[in-house]
Amino acid sequence: MKAELHQHVNLLTDFGFKRFFGTEPYKNNLIHFLNTFLEPHIGHITDITLRPTEQLGLNNKEKRVVYDVYCTDQEDDHVIVEMQQEDQKFMKNRMIAYSSRIISNSLEVGDRYYDIPTVITIVLANFKVAELKRCDEFVQYVTLKDEQNNIFSKKMAFLLIDLSKFAAQMQFDQLADDRARWCYTIRNMERIEESAIPAQYGMFRKLCEECRITKLNAMEKQEYEKSVLEYEDVQDALAYRHELSHAEGYQKGIKEGILQTAKNFLKMGISISDVMKATGLSEEEVRKLKTEN
Repeated sequence: MKAELHQHVNLLTDFGFKRFFGTEPYKNNLIHFLNTFLEPHIGHITDITLRPTEQLGLNNKEKRVVYDVYCTDQEDDHVIVEMQQEDQKFMKNRMIAYSSRIISNSLEVGDRYYDIPTVITIVLANFKVAELKRCDEFVQYVTLKDEQNNIFSKKMAFLLIDLSKFAAQMQFDQLADDRARWCYTIRNMERIEESAIPAQYGMFRKLCEECRITKLNAMEKQEYEKSVLEYEDVQDALAYRHELSHAEGYQKGIKEGILQTAKNFLKMGISISDVMKATGLSEEEVRKLKTEN
């Protein structure tokens, strides 16, 4: 198991993330994380209550949803936090659906005022976020606004965080702020040397100590090992998919180049048979190109 080569729990794994951000003994980690990213939007969080992560529908036909971490703060703001390993075309739809489920479940019979809670969905993306690829920013905060960029409602918001911008080679003490420190720490915990974190960043040093694999009991180590294997299977599958995509793109590029060369030959008046010999294309393919020209 690869994790045995490291001193700390990998926080990108299902076990690691849910344990150190979604359980009562470690909820101070979540409070600090949420304040770092959400305080400008909802104020300072002094305490949270962890909520059941499974949400059933209002009837048997509605899809069951399961969150990685779900909590409410002292003002009854609801926050969902999700770890996402790969981009999916329906990811934003899922973020909206997750928020909507909490809102719909909060409505009670006879509530004529729709006194719904504020719901914020946070996604930690361990991949390149399309909207943030061409800029230095690594956080996208979205609220409901009108065409003039005026706030329509603050009851639903989304926070997308791009972890892929924080490589292991970066120096902890050179990171700009706690937002960057959290992203770096979450993405690289299993590789971090505790001595590399300056003493003034006590919260992160404490998290490193908590994440030592030696602190897990035998049963927890088994759960962690299983979670690491699942995580590595996903990473291997993503790498293989990337290789296939690259190979397919390369072959497509070669084919397009051959077709363009054949078109150029035909424009120069070279015979179909000679074009076939030069490019390896079939007679049918060359005649089709000649027709298109």
